[in-house]
Amino acid sequence: MQKFTVSVFINHSQQDVFDFLSDPANLSKWDSDFESAEWTSSDAPGIGSTYRASGRRLGSEKDEWFEIVQWNRPDHYSYKVKERMFLFERAETAITLKPKDNGTEATCEYQFEIVGRLKFTEGLVAKMGKKRIEGNLDTAKRLLEAG
Repeated sequence: MQKFTVSVFINHSQQDVFDFLSDPANLSKWDSDFESAEWTSSDAPGIGSTYRASGRRLGSEKDEWFEIVQWNRPDHYSYKVKERMFLFERAETAITLKPKDNGTEATCEYQFEIVGRLKFTEGLVAKMGKKRIEGNLDTAKRLLEAG
């Protein structure tokens, strides 16, 4: 199992950052892997809620299914991939938000396990994933701070 953490300061309220990042309708605005996303559960968002996100992988359209496993508005939420996804046997992302200097410190912790024979690539995948998530959080920061 590999794990990495990325943090960014966002000059916006903790509640606004939580609402923006945790809403699948915003995912394609700040996460480069997805073209669209939507809740698939009908209840108010919380533990057990699910959403589907669509994007392109290796030239074809792929749907990915996620489940909320922690939900503590506006401090923390995490979600896991519901089914094996591409190279990943398992993957979980946790977003923690803390007030800081009239803004919010957003920390993303990502952990994953690569399928079977490709486990040797985990270090490289972690390095590439960290760079991608840094870029995604920077995009979210720019969008939120621009209003």
